[in-house]
Amino acid sequence: MKYLLLLFTGLFFMASCKDVPKTDLRVINETSGGAVTSEKTHPGKELLEKECYSCHNPRAAQSEMIAPPMIAVKKHYLNDATSKDQFINLIVNWVKDPSEENSKMQGALRKFGTMPYQSFPEEMVVKIADYLYDNEIDAPDWFNGHMNMKAKGHGKGKGKGKNMQNCSGNCKGDGQCKHMGQVSVDTIEKYKKLGKKYASNAKATLGKKLVQAIVEKGPDGAVEFCNLNAIPLTDSLSIAQGIKIRRVTDKPRNPLNRASAKELVYINDFKVMVSSGETVDPILNVTEEQVDFYYPITTNAMCLQCHGVPERQITTSTLAALENLYPTDKARDYQENQVRGMWAISLNRTNLED
Repeated sequence: MKYLLLLFTGLFFMASCKDVPKTDLRVINETSGGAVTSEKTHPGKELLEKECYSCHNPRAAQSEMIAPPMIAVKKHYLNDATSKDQFINLIVNWVKDPSEENSKMQGALRKFGTMPYQSFPEEMVVKIADYLYDNEIDAPDWFNGHMNMKAKGHGKGKGKGKNMQNCSGNCKGDGQCKHMGQVSVDTIEKYKKLGKKYASNAKATLGKKLVQAIVEKGPDGAVEFCNLNAIPLTDSLSIAQGIKIRRVTDKPRNPLNRASAKELVYINDFKVMVSSGETVDPILNVTEEQVDFYYPITTNAMCLQCHGVPERQITTSTLAALENLYPTDKARDYQENQVRGMWAISLNRTNLED
């Protein structure tokens, strides 16, 4: 009887196994000795989100990315002919030597600059690359549209704002912008592109230095870096490019970054656009002598280490550093993808026409 009971129990469990879904099971590495795990428990997934998404965050607004999203990295380093070992080696080699010569993403280099070197253990990078190879990863909401526009070679925003003195590029009639007198639509588009170029260069320069400070000293070091270098750095960029670059906000950390009454109106316009999901278009003011360009600065996960909720995203030690260096600080309690301020860039029209 005992043996019959054991036989019945074994047959019961064998039959039950046929009903267990197998879709969650994956081999995590061809060289892992047959180790099997689910996507949710893959060690590379947690490492990707913890170590990579502070800069490559798929939830960040396109205008606030300081590095390409990881889905873009994967698409540039992986094609149908790439084996897992080849892909892992490419990623490992890039992290070891993030130089221009070693990159497959020339467009990202032009926009963001080279990635600062970071001393990640090779075992960690292998796990991240292994996960990337086998699994679908999150893509930003804007990514597919961005790739489609790149494929077509063009694309224009159509955002609106209540108080915007700008042009969407859709003015009709004689080719003159109805928003700014006798300035042509083509000229408006030229000013927009220049403004975006200067804003992007400034963001990339500041972002690269800030990431390096975080890597070397953590968020506390980033607070010190911004206190000593943020305004001097934008001033030096202004001098080097013959323009005036400022960062202004309605919730200043440094009182020197406080927005004017007119700028507060524009910041509010950008908040409406971002929160409603509209395509964000720059704001321009054009006079006979000058072009004033405005574009939003939005928060991402990395920003929240110094601009998030105290004791939740901002640690006790970082709070102490902030209170020491910025006793009137108001730049806190943000969430991801919120407008924290804007770039205010002034260009001399005479120089632009030369």
